[in-house]
Amino acid sequence: MNKILVTLLLVLSIIQANAQEKFRIGAFSYYPAIFMDSDGIVKGFYVDALKEVEEQNNIQFEYVFGSWDKCLERIKNEEIDLLVSVAYTEERSMYMDYGKEPLLTVWGEVYVNADSEIDGILDLEGQKVAIMKADINSWYLQDLTQKLSVNCKFIYAKDSEDVFKMLAYNKVDAGVVNNTFGAAQSRKYTLRSSGIIFNPFDIYFTVKKGKNEEILNLLNNYLKEWKYQSNSVYNNARQEWSHGEIGSITVFPSWLKNTIILISGVLILLLAFVFFLRYRVNVVTGKVKRTEESFRSAIYFAPFPIMIHAEGGEVVTINDAWTDLTGYTRNDIVTVQEWTEKAYGAEGKHFRKLIEELYNSDKIIEGGESEIITASGDKVIWDFSSAPIGVLDDSRKLVISIAKDVTERKKYEAELIYAKERAEKSDLLKSAFLANMSHEIRTPMNGILGFADLLKTPQLNKEKKTRYLEIISQSGKRMLSIINDIVDISKIESGLIEINIQESNINNQLEELYNFFKPELENKNVELTCTDKLLSKGELIDTDEEKIHAILSNLLKNAIKYCENGFIDFGCVRKKEWLEFYVKDTGIGIAKDRQKAIFERFIQADIYDVNAKQGAGLGLAIAKSYVEMLGGKIWVESKLGEGANFHFTIPVQPILIQQMSDFATKSSI
Repeated sequence: MNKILVTLLLVLSIIQANAQEKFRIGAFSYYPAIFMDSDGIVKGFYVDALKEVEEQNNIQFEYVFGSWDKCLERIKNEEIDLLVSVAYTEERSMYMDYGKEPLLTVWGEVYVNADSEIDGILDLEGQKVAIMKADINSWYLQDLTQKLSVNCKFIYAKDSEDVFKMLAYNKVDAGVVNNTFGAAQSRKYTLRSSGIIFNPFDIYFTVKKGKNEEILNLLNNYLKEWKYQSNSVYNNARQEWSHGEIGSITVFPSWLKNTIILISGVLILLLAFVFFLRYRVNVVTGKVKRTEESFRSAIYFAPFPIMIHAEGGEVVTINDAWTDLTGYTRNDIVTVQEWTEKAYGAEGKHFRKLIEELYNSDKIIEGGESEIITASGDKVIWDFSSAPIGVLDDSRKLVISIAKDVTERKKYEAELIYAKERAEKSDLLKSAFLANMSHEIRTPMNGILGFADLLKTPQLNKEKKTRYLEIISQSGKRMLSIINDIVDISKIESGLIEINIQESNINNQLEELYNFFKPELENKNVELTCTDKLLSKGELIDTDEEKIHAILSNLLKNAIKYCENGFIDFGCVRKKEWLEFYVKDTGIGIAKDRQKAIFERFIQADIYDVNAKQGAGLGLAIAKSYVEMLGGKIWVESKLGEGANFHFTIPVQPILIQQMSDFATKSSI
């Protein structure tokens, strides 16, 4: 039994001694050093070199592929044993041990598309740059652009291959990789180096902190031998995978070295001289360029429209204020002819001739104000000034034209003139109105006072007393009517009238008005009729009953006042969603040139007529205001000597389209 156990232990020890030790290596896309080929197999000159280590030491390397930042995460979590091409940082040294012998010395390099204009780090301003996460090249470039105040947008890529793909598909403007990958893959993607090279550094093998020290030391020993043997598997693999672009160091004769040094010295002196000349040229050019840029900025960002145009009609430049205020783009007005046709329409030819005269002048010309048409069809007024500013290389004269938008100013000027005219007109009307009111109030007041004194006469018979009292009563009513009209028009002027919408019976109102005015006409040779009424189902509507009553009362009073014989007819008919009221009479009629005036405040059709009828002349103005408050309109049809037909409409459903403040504003004088 003991012999069997000893034999088994011996066999197991032999098997264990011959068993291959396995190490997991983190692989990522870093062509040609290490990458996953299209067949799914990890390849590269690292892989070829490490095969020699496998064969000579009976070990096996298993490659675990992923992105670069994923590889760093895996070695932290001990999901892999070994990582290649790791640059040293203090943060990484906290969780990884580094080999002593570097794999390569590399540097960061910015690649761009073959037709890109990026040739220096300052050209990255405002550009999109692809970088890898957790990549030291990316960190250094970000730090460098920040120090140089170069503002660019960094876009993260999975790996170096992804950086070049983003460049090739124009998703970014530039991309950062190290020189080893860039030299090997730039032709494949039709890319070129921008010349932006920075931060040379060494890359190493690494293992998890405190783990796998033996394999790390073993690889260090191999690297020492490989790097200094020109035919080593490491150098041969690099040469093969890099297509001859990255080779091993070759020793050449000392005489050739001395010759190169001498030639290099001469070249350095020549280059220094060339750079000095270039520096001086750049200084002068820079001053000119800054002056030009300052002038250009002053034009483009000026708050007023500016156009620079050349003899022959070419528009050299226009600023943003010009395009913003007119709505025309720079492509719309390439020539002066296009500008004049669009801005002046039919008068374009005339203004084009005026512009052509500018090229023959050597002084500032005030073009004056002119109306132009914008792209939206609106009309604005610009005040132009022009002056010569030099000549082009082809001897054509340059002229700068500056404009000022005076549209608002002209509008305010017109409003001031209109307000002045209205004020002057209002003064005249108020004077005439006050003169008329003075007469209208004195007349009934004299009647009241005069007949009141007569009532004091002793032994006055009953018949005369009754007659005098009737005259006093009529004069009082007349004065009350005048005062009521003045109060009503004052309320309208100040916006104090309120609309009170409620259910109203139109037919009842017509009947009440008929019964009220019928007795007044019994002593005159005038017949009063109410011909048209609403059907019973439509006689109830929502409106302001008092305003309707006041409108009809004023129209009937006006008809009675000017009708000595014949008839007065009034009524109401429905026309779809509107009620149309009318008052017709066979009175003296109204002259055509006074038909609008009779509805205006403080104006009478016969205000200057010494033989005019009595009355304040406010009834029709009040009626018009009430009609408009209810959402309707009022008009008159009349000929002098043939009577008058007054009409007004109100909506069946109440529509208060005017606020009282609007009436106060419109009626203020």
